[in-house]
Amino acid sequence: MWRITRKEITAHKLRFVLLSLAVILGVAFMSGTQVLTATINKSFDDLFADINRGTDAVVRAPAVLKNDFGPGGDTRPRIAASVADLVRRAPGVEAAEGNVQLNYAQIVDKHRKAIGNPGSGAPSLGFGWGSNPRLNPFHLVAPGRPPSTSDEVVIDKHTADDAKFHVGDQVEILTQKAPKTYRVVGIAKFGTADSLLGASAALFTLSEVQRIADAPNQFDQVSAVAATGVTQEQLKANIQSMLAQRPDLTLEVLTGKELTKENQDDVHKAIGFFSTALLIFALVALLVGMFIIYNTFSIIVAQRKREMALLRAIGASRTQVLGAVIGESVVVGLVASAIGVAGGVLLAAGLKAVLAAFGLDIPASGIVLPASAIVTGMVAGTLITVFSAVFPARQAARVPPVAAMRDVALERPPNRGLRLATGGCLTILGIVVLFLGLGGSGIAFVGLGALLVLIGVFVLGPLFARGFSRAIGAPIAAIKGMTGKLARENAARNPKRTATTASALMIGVALVGFITIFAASAKASVSAAIDNTLKTDYVITGGQGSPTLSPALDREIAALPVIQAATPLRAGQAKIDGSTVQVEAADPTTASQLIDVKPLAGNFEMLTANGLAISQDKADSKHWAIGAQVDAQFVKTGKTPVLLTVQMIYKEKLLAGDYFMALTGFEKYFKDQLDFVVFAKLRPGITAEEGRAALEPVVAKYPNAELKDNAQYKADQEAQVTQIVNLVYALLFLAVFIALIGIVITLLLSIYERTRELGLLRAVGTSRSQVRSIVRWESVIISLLGTLVGLVVGVFFGWSVVQALKDEGFDKFAVAPVQLVIVVIIAAILGVVAAIWPARRASKLDVLRAIGQE
Repeated sequence: MWRITRKEITAHKLRFVLLSLAVILGVAFMSGTQVLTATINKSFDDLFADINRGTDAVVRAPAVLKNDFGPGGDTRPRIAASVADLVRRAPGVEAAEGNVQLNYAQIVDKHRKAIGNPGSGAPSLGFGWGSNPRLNPFHLVAPGRPPSTSDEVVIDKHTADDAKFHVGDQVEILTQKAPKTYRVVGIAKFGTADSLLGASAALFTLSEVQRIADAPNQFDQVSAVAATGVTQEQLKANIQSMLAQRPDLTLEVLTGKELTKENQDDVHKAIGFFSTALLIFALVALLVGMFIIYNTFSIIVAQRKREMALLRAIGASRTQVLGAVIGESVVVGLVASAIGVAGGVLLAAGLKAVLAAFGLDIPASGIVLPASAIVTGMVAGTLITVFSAVFPARQAARVPPVAAMRDVALERPPNRGLRLATGGCLTILGIVVLFLGLGGSGIAFVGLGALLVLIGVFVLGPLFARGFSRAIGAPIAAIKGMTGKLARENAARNPKRTATTASALMIGVALVGFITIFAASAKASVSAAIDNTLKTDYVITGGQGSPTLSPALDREIAALPVIQAATPLRAGQAKIDGSTVQVEAADPTTASQLIDVKPLAGNFEMLTANGLAISQDKADSKHWAIGAQVDAQFVKTGKTPVLLTVQMIYKEKLLAGDYFMALTGFEKYFKDQLDFVVFAKLRPGITAEEGRAALEPVVAKYPNAELKDNAQYKADQEAQVTQIVNLVYALLFLAVFIALIGIVITLLLSIYERTRELGLLRAVGTSRSQVRSIVRWESVIISLLGTLVGLVVGVFFGWSVVQALKDEGFDKFAVAPVQLVIVVIIAAILGVVAAIWPARRASKLDVLRAIGQE
C-alpha cells in the first residue's frame, strides 16, 4: 500500500503542491515567530551578560508595582543617595556609585522634529553618566568625552547616526522639565549594540539627571564592584549585613548574575507579548488550512471511489485503504512542514528588517534557529494535516467493492439529521455561553461562546449551502444567462464541498468583520465621549500611547491672557485596594470647566491631595460611597500604604477612567510628572483664530506637541484606532489568502471531476470564454457565500464584544455598512482572481479526450 501511496502522490504532484501551500504558510508564520523571538532573546541575553559583567551587586528599593503582563520591569521608588556611602563601607566593596534613570528624554533632530514615538515604539530614555567604566553599560565611541557640566550630553550611536549628530553639535532634549539645548560631547554604544532595542539614550551628568527627575540626593539604584577575591554572593551578604544596621531602610540586594537574569527576563517578557500575538494569527492561518486539507482530501476520496473499490475488490482491507490515505496526508504534512520551517527562517529575517524599519533595532547579524521552532513546526503541521485527513480516509475505507462497477464518483450525502442536531446544539450552546458572558461572567465566556457558534455554523454549513448558493447565484443567472445558471448549479451541486470551501473564507471574513465592527464601535464611542465630555476649544497632544508633554507647557498655556481655563491630564499606575490600576489626574480648580464626567456625587473642586474620584461602575462593584476610606500604594511612597478618601463619583469614564485624582495628589504620590494632553478653553469673546494665534507660538517651543481643535482631536483619536485595525487586517490577510488557495484547489479538482461534462459542453457549442465564465462565477458564488456568512458571524461577534465592554465605556455599537460592503466587493473580486487559473485549465481541455474521459 505504501507503493500505491507513493505513486498517487507522484502522479498528482500539482494537487498535493497546492494542498501543501496551506500548511507551508501557516507553519512558516509559526516557525518564523519562534525564530525571531529566539534571535532577539539570544541577542539580548548576550548583550546583558556583557554589559553587566563588571557589576557584582546592586542595591535598590523593593518593587511596589509588579509588571506581570507587559513589557518593562517592575516599578520601584528611589532610594536616598546616602545608601551609596553605606554600600562603600561594606567589606569587600571596591567601588560603588548610584544612578538615576529618566523614563522620558526625547531627542529632537536638526529639523526640530522629535525622534521616535516612545508611546508606541522604542522608548526615549535618560541616564546619568557613570564614572566607573565597570559599572557603566555605555562606552564612548571616539572622538568624545563624558559630560562634565549641566549643559553637556552624550547620546547613543543609533540616534546619532540616524539624525546625523556629531560631537560638538547642539541638540534639544525634551523631558518633564522645559525643553533644553545641550552640546553633544560624546557618542556612546550600549555594550556592543548601537542602542537598547532601538531606544534612544541621553546621558547627562549625575546632578543634571537628578534635577530633571526631581530627585535631589536620590538614586534609582546603587551598583557595586567587588574587591579581588570576593565573590558576588559574598559581596551581597556583606552589603546586606551593612544595610541591616539601618532598620529604617527597606532595601533589596541582587548579585550581578541575578541582575543579568532579570534584565534578560524583562526582554523575554516584552518580546513574548509580541510573539504571542503573531502566534495567534499563525494558529488562525493553520485553522483555515485545516478546512482546506479536509475539503481537498474529501474531494480526492470522492473522485477515487472506483480506485478504492477496486483495491477492496482485489483483496485490500479497510485498514489498508485507510492507511493509504493517511499515508498521503503524512507525506504531505511532513514535506510541507519542513518547507514551512525553512520559510520561517526567511520570514524571521524579513520581520527583523520590518522591526528595524519601525525603530526597534535588534543587535544581531545572524538568525537563531531553535530546536523548538523545528519541532513545533513539524509536529503542528503534520498533525493538522493528518487530523484533517482522518474523516475523508474513513470514508475511503468504507467504500464497498461493488462501487467499482459504477462510472460516476459521488460524495456521500450528508446525514442531515445528525448534522442538524450537532450543529444546532453547538450553536445554541455557544449563544447561551456568550450571553452568560454578557450577563457578567466575563469576556472569556464571550470568546468561548463565539468559538462554539463558529463551529456550529461550520457544521450546519452543508444544510444551507445549496439554498444560499442558488440565492446568491440568482442575480448572476439572470444577468449572464446559461453560463450563470450553470455556475449556480455547479456551486449548489455538492453543498458539503461548497460549504467546507466557503467555511475557510468564512473564518477569515468573520474575523475581519468583527475587527471592522469593533473598530467602528470604538470610534463611535470615543467620538461620543469627546462630544459629551470635553468643553474645550483646543487640545494639545504629545506622542501616542504615553505621557510626553512637559508640565511647563501647561503652565505657559494657562498664563496666556486669551485662556479662561487650562488643565493637563496625567496618568500613572498605582495599587488601589490591592489591585494595580491606572489613575488619572487634572487640576481640580479648572477641570470642571473643561471636562464633564457627569458627576453623581461630589465635584472636582472638592478633590484634595488625599482625595479620590471613582467611576459609578467602580463604586458599585466595590460598594464605596462618598467618604469611604481606600488603601493605596504609590511608587513614590513605597510599600507604606496611603489612605485616600472617596470625594467624587462620576458616570462618564471613557476619558476619565475608573480612578481620578487632583493634580496636587498626583504630584505628591507619583514619581514621573508628564502630561498626556493639555485641555484649554478660551475666554468669552476670543475667536478661534485669535486663540490659535496666541497658542501656536507657545506650542511651537515643544517639538513633540501638536495643537488641535476638538474636531481635529477627535479625528486623531479615531486615526489611532484605524492604525491598530490596519495592522490586524495585514496579519489576517494570511488567513484570507490561504482560504483563496482553498477555492483554487476546489475548482481545479472539480474541473478534473467534471472533465467529461465540460467536454460535452464544448461539443454542443459552448465557447472557451463561456467555460471560463462558468468557472469564474462559480468561484464568485463560493466566495460570496463564505463572505456573507462570515460577515453575519463577524457582526454578531462584534456586537457581543461591544456589549461585554459596555462597562469600559464602549457604549456605541456601529455597523460600518460602507466598510462591510467594501469587504463583499473585495471578496467577489478575489473570487474572480482565484478562478483565473482553474478557468484557463477548464477552457483548454481537449474536447474529444474530455468526452472520452471516465
